[in-house]
Amino acid sequence: MKIIDRHNFFTVVCVSFTLIVCGKLIYEKMVGFTDIFYTENIFTCLGVCVLATFVLAMHYYLQRFPFIPVVIGQYIFLIGVIFGLIWIAGNFTDMAPTAYKDMFISVTIPYVIGAALYYISYFLQIRKANEIFSKL
Repeated sequence: MKIIDRHNFFTVVCVSFTLIVCGKLIYEKMVGFTDIFYTENIFTCLGVCVLATFVLAMHYYLQRFPFIPVVIGQYIFLIGVIFGLIWIAGNFTDMAPTAYKDMFISVTIPYVIGAALYYISYFLQIRKANEIFSKL
C-alpha cells in the first residue's frame, strides 16, 4: 500500500516544507535569533524535505524486508546523504565548525516526527484494509 506516490509526492513535500519553515520561523522569533543565511537555509529546508519524502516513499518498495531495519536504514541513508552533501559543500564554502551537529539535529527532529506520522497512518490504513477484508 502506497501512501506517498507520484501523484501526491509534491503535495507531501510542500506541506512538510511549509510546516518545517513555519516551525523554524516561530522558533527563531521566540528565541530572538536573526538568520543571516535566511535564503540558503530556506532552500536547504526544501532540499531536505524533498529528500526525506523520497526516502519515506521508498518504504513501499522495501516492504518485503523487516520493518525495524528498514526504518533504521532509511534514517541512516538520509543522514548519510546529508552529511555527504555537507562534506561536498565544505569543499566550496566555509562551514560552521558545528555544521554536522547542527544539521544532524535540524534533520533528525522533523524526520522522526514525519516518519512517525507516516508509519502511524500507514499502519492505520493497513488495519482499516484488514477490517474491510474481514467483513468480506
